[in-house]
Amino acid sequence: MDFVSLEARLASGEGLKIKYRYPVDSEIHGPTYGVRTDRLVDVSVEHRRFYTLFRGIVPIWIEEDEVIEISPDDGEYSDFPVE
Repeated sequence: MDFVSLEARLASGEGLKIKYRYPVDSEIHGPTYGVRTDRLVDVSVEHRRFYTLFRGIVPIWIEEDEVIEISPDDGEYSDFPVE
């Protein structure tokens, strides 16, 4: 992932959306993951992390291995079925 390029794109005002997986508590099936998209708010080149607002409210960071894709922000954010 090119963090420097993503940081520059965000700094120039380009809107980006991040699709990522996040852990969901599941006592029955073991570890499971939800997948969703949210607006990409910031990146940390030094820590190689992405920052967003989970469901548009709660600030979170996302590790590089949790990212599925980065795309232009179309303003539509979704939850996908749990894996």
